Amino acid sequence: MIDAQDKVAAKLGAPRPLPPRGAEIFWRRIYVPIFHRLPLKLRNAVIARMPGSHQKTWKSQPPSRGPAV
Repeated sequence: MIDAQDKVAAKLGAPRPLPPRGAEIFWRRIYVPIFHRLPLKLRNAVIARMPGSHQKTWKSQPPSRGPAV
């Protein structure tokens, strides 16, 4: 997302995002480029092992009783 913002800002002459600092340098300059070069199966395995909202599952709904109206 930040890369897209940077490209749009450069194209339109708007202020660009701030350069990465601290741990953000690792994520933006090392992890993301390597991640995008991984094969799709390996990428999906990495995503499945990471904590986050993608691991939450929907609770099953109770069976409906009678007409909805």
